Amino acid sequence: MNKLLLLIISLAFCSCTSQTHISTTIEFTSDLEKFEQLSALKTSLKGVDIIALGENTHGLGEVFTAKVELVKFLHQELGFDMVLFESGYGDAALAWEQFDSLSSKAFTQVFSSNFYYNTKEIEQLVSYAKAQNGSLSIQGFDCQPQQNYLIKRMIEIAQPVDSVFAKQVALEMRGFNMLYQFENDRDTVAFYKKRDRFVAFLNTYSTFLDKNTDELLASGTTKNEIEILKKSNEIFVSTYSKINIGELMGWPIWANIRDKALFEVVQSFKEDNPKAKIIIWAQNSHIENKTKPNYTVTWMGHRLKKAYGNAYYSIGAVVYSGKNQNYNSTFDFEHNDSSYLAYHLNQFQKEKYVLDLRKHTKNDCTNELLLGMESNGNTAQFVAKDRFDGLLFIKYSDIPTLMKD
Repeated sequence: MNKLLLLIISLAFCSCTSQTHISTTIEFTSDLEKFEQLSALKTSLKGVDIIALGENTHGLGEVFTAKVELVKFLHQELGFDMVLFESGYGDAALAWEQFDSLSSKAFTQVFSSNFYYNTKEIEQLVSYAKAQNGSLSIQGFDCQPQQNYLIKRMIEIAQPVDSVFAKQVALEMRGFNMLYQFENDRDTVAFYKKRDRFVAFLNTYSTFLDKNTDELLASGTTKNEIEILKKSNEIFVSTYSKINIGELMGWPIWANIRDKALFEVVQSFKEDNPKAKIIIWAQNSHIENKTKPNYTVTWMGHRLKKAYGNAYYSIGAVVYSGKNQNYNSTFDFEHNDSSYLAYHLNQFQKEKYVLDLRKHTKNDCTNELLLGMESNGNTAQFVAKDRFDGLLFIKYSDIPTLMKD
């Protein structure tokens, strides 16, 4: 009798666990009437080589969790094998060289200098990648120099060959941040002097790598690391060597400069790995197909859509309610207002789903000019069907779970 009771309890527990799992699984639809398993998305992505998974703001943990779920699906079912984060190229590429020796937690803490990616949710993706025997890589494609792991490795790699030169690295690389102060102060002379010094140092470091290749290899630096450092320097030089005062923090000029660089880095990954199927992980604006009304930015996604056509598929994230993490604070939100796209998508009473806008032909909210929450809680108007190829809707999201040392 006790054994039978135990069996019944066990079955009941398994049933509850299964139902809980089903309720959190992403569904798929193309008509907002029939919701199916995510596997139905496979036909919509036929011929797609680059898929971009957006996040309306970087501070939503459930968005990260859902995107991890989508990455696993794309890898397992469609053979996507590279994830490019909106994170420094150098940080991620150098961390990937140490991927086998770093724990999932350690890799998550160093592959990105962006604190909002140093989270338990991203660690789940890293743990998954570790179990795939190298068939899924994690890289970065951002062009901004404030990359902690990159600078650390630049110092460590130079140290055995030239300790005096190695001591200059942090000073010169961190010195880039002074450009923001000089621009704010409108100190033209200091701005251009610092800009040119930064570029000169990058060129000097690349020359150091070329001249001392044999010694570097003998000291334990790999050929891949040398090439990564040279490419990282090239990205910085290309992006900043001609930047003018007023452009580093100016809107929209800085967004145009940065996103051109982001596109070029993604394009280089594709050119270097022509058979790769790439997943881009970035904020919604960077991945959009078409500009929002009254905006003058040429975002990375505009260039990707022009270059790759239907082989590029963008999925923008829309969240109905929750709590968002900004740099220094959090805030609650709920879009219980018909002027928001999230309000209309929430009417279908689903926790999480992907809507394929390419096959969605109904004249409904996806064709209307509606509001969406963007970075740091700002809002923007857009027509979803013009802006993206698909939408990831999430009913509720809390903040990401930040990792502790």
